Amino acid sequence: MMNNKKSHSGFTLIELLVVIAIIAILAAILLPVLNAAKLRALQTECTNNKKQLGTAWLLYAGDNQERLAINSDPHVFNTTYYPQGSISPSWIAGSLDWSTGSYNTNTSYLVNNKYSLLGDYVGENPVLFSCPADHYVSHPEVALGWTRRSRTVAMNGAIGDGYKYGNPATPWGWSPWYVAKKTTDFHSPGPSDCWVIIDEHPDSIDDECLYTPCYPTTTFTELPGNQLDHGCGIFFADGHAEQHIWRGPILGQHYFVDYTTVQQVTCSITDPDMVYMALHTPHN
Repeated sequence: MMNNKKSHSGFTLIELLVVIAIIAILAAILLPVLNAAKLRALQTECTNNKKQLGTAWLLYAGDNQERLAINSDPHVFNTTYYPQGSISPSWIAGSLDWSTGSYNTNTSYLVNNKYSLLGDYVGENPVLFSCPADHYVSHPEVALGWTRRSRTVAMNGAIGDGYKYGNPATPWGWSPWYVAKKTTDFHSPGPSDCWVIIDEHPDSIDDECLYTPCYPTTTFTELPGNQLDHGCGIFFADGHAEQHIWRGPILGQHYFVDYTTVQQVTCSITDPDMVYMALHTPHN
């Protein structure tokens, strides 16, 4: 006689809840690990970009009697060509803001020899000028389909010949003020402790210069980048690049991007990030 009863198998509600709980526990364990791995990958890529860009800067100097690439402030005569009226460009050109001006995405300013001294030395690769963690664009820029601006980097205003802010006076009346123009001009601190190229904060970045005095003051003229786990990539004059984590309150307050211009930020003269920037800026 055949048994017509059907066998029913499946998960009970309790068993399903147990499985869901296990999955949630595993996710809670693995998610921080995955996020940490992603962060390390971004930091490595960012550091490598700075290293390659800085190597191009050193190669240029080696091909030009150790003269450093021109780093001329366009605010002086509304041009990055130096001297004024010549066709000799700075290391890069162009400015950034939160508007929809095409200059915000024009990578020719970074790799075209007409505008950039380093174009050939970077293999015309504009990726080297950006931190991979930076995808900040304003609402009007998003509306145009933009996903990022052309660069995140700036060069130390105290490095490279050219017009500097406040010319012919020193920037913001700083004294002393010293500009390294050759690879042999890094005396104090030495090349391994002088920052050359850095990621700049998305709200601060404009032209290709980031100014810091060679001694602590109570004002950040512009803020360095801190969107990569409160840090950013930095290239130093001896050829090495590294990630630096900022510890001070000002950069902590400006961790999030406001999509507005943030410059001339008041700080304590003992702010650790101000002190770090100053002590790693060349002086004679």
